[in-house]
Amino acid sequence: MGLRYASQVDGNQAQIVRELRAMGFRVDLVHRLKKLYDLVVTGKMGATYDVRTLRVEVKKPGETLTADEREYWEAEPYPETLIIAIETEDILRWYKRI
Repeated sequence: MGLRYASQVDGNQAQIVRELRAMGFRVDLVHRLKKLYDLVVTGKMGATYDVRTLRVEVKKPGETLTADEREYWEAEPYPETLIIAIETEDILRWYKRI
């Protein structure tokens, strides 16, 4: 069985990616891999500057996970490194930057 690809990108994803990259984060786009998440973000934590990687599902306000996304999230052994973000600030909070 081959990989299935998502048909669309959440409208707020481009802005989030642009803002994070402008702040020095590495952002890898993986939204085309269906059933996973949209972004892999790597950056430095708050004042400690330890480098951490976070997986991000981008959603528009009021949008919920699809059945496939819910299944992936429920099986996730490391839920602390997987978040839903509506805006850049959601990711910055995880990195303790705000």
